[in-house]
Amino acid sequence: AKFSRWGWGSIGDRLLPEERLASLQTLQRGLLRNGFRHLKEGGTLVYSTCSFAQAQNEDVVAWFLKQESRARVEAVPGAEQLPAAPGFLQHTLRFDPATSQTSGLFIARLTKLAIP
Repeated sequence: AKFSRWGWGSIGDRLLPEERLASLQTLQRGLLRNGFRHLKEGGTLVYSTCSFAQAQNEDVVAWFLKQESRARVEAVPGAEQLPAAPGFLQHTLRFDPATSQTSGLFIARLTKLAIP
């Protein structure tokens, strides 16, 4: 109930100080970039956090997609059977206490495209 009142976009502001959120976002961007760099063409990387904060989830993935033209978010196989809500980016998933009885989780499945 409280999440529908406050909205997912502001939860990071209520739980983490802005400086801490910024430092985590920088760390997560670096981890995602480095992991993706090691993928072979056609390889899959699952970016997942245990955070509700959009800044650590969809914002990191959206930033990465702008930086890396060879990255594409793809649907998680079997997602329609999982106790998850759609994320704010197509094909991403959010697990929250109300939907999945978890403390919170975010998943994005990224594939590395071939060089054109």
